[in-house]
Amino acid sequence: MDKEHARFVLRSFRPDGADAGDPDFAGALRLAAEDRELGEWLAAERGQDAAFSEALGRVPIPHDLREDILAGFAVARGELPLPHDGLDRSFIAALASVQPPPSLRADILAAMEAQQGAPAVKKPFPWFRFGLPAAAAAGVALAFLTQSPSPTRSVSNPPGQQGGIPAVSQVPVSAVKAGFIRTFESPAFDLEHKNPDHDVLLTQLQDEKLPSSGCSCLPRGIKDIPSLGCRELVIDGKRGSLICFNRGKDGIVHLIIFRRDDIADTPAVGTPPVFNCNGTWSSATWADGSNVYMLVGKTDVQQLGRLF
Repeated sequence: MDKEHARFVLRSFRPDGADAGDPDFAGALRLAAEDRELGEWLAAERGQDAAFSEALGRVPIPHDLREDILAGFAVARGELPLPHDGLDRSFIAALASVQPPPSLRADILAAMEAQQGAPAVKKPFPWFRFGLPAAAAAGVALAFLTQSPSPTRSVSNPPGQQGGIPAVSQVPVSAVKAGFIRTFESPAFDLEHKNPDHDVLLTQLQDEKLPSSGCSCLPRGIKDIPSLGCRELVIDGKRGSLICFNRGKDGIVHLIIFRRDDIADTPAVGTPPVFNCNGTWSSATWADGSNVYMLVGKTDVQQLGRLF
């Protein structure tokens, strides 16, 4: 092995010495120990590597880096839509918050049972024109049929609307949590306003006519934690607010605020928070005279409870 070959090999020598036992590196290291010029070159090379490694270690890792990488892999596999602009992101986020009507599954099953008892009528039909929409409708129906029935919600038409798709008059607390998780886990999720001062964010939400409150709505455990940002959160047509707080190594918690009149099963005013856990997500729900609040995070209930 000559000096040039040794330089070529030693350029990939890891600074922590993990390659010292490798036969290829061992030969190059012996030559560097015997040749003064090569040894000085190796010392300078390892010094640069150590400095670069130390500088790289000081770079803060974005809290959502893992999710961004996984979303990128999923997009490459064609599993998720790739948003091209703000309109795409808004559309994907809106779709993530859509929930099928609670009675849809029962209605489809009832219609299928009724159809089975009806006499068959054969008549020509232009299937070549109907094929693609029918396939799409069948896919949607199958997706709804596989869902479990959910509690019935009271519905009413929006002002000025006669018939059409009914609007949900009130949203259950469970639907708020599920809608937030779908929105947050969407690859298009983003915070519309970013600021470490939560007072600024609360004022911003108030200016946009979104549910807000003073600092008194914040649990004591997050009052001194810097915020990440805020955004509007739409669940079943109801406009709510979302503020995210960064607790460092303890992870991120999300404060959701909805108007009390928009939530079906509101907790009593002044009662302790109601804690709930679904998989890796835990939540605490409480209320005042105007709003319903929910603190959500990927943590256990006990750790979430320490923030109150």
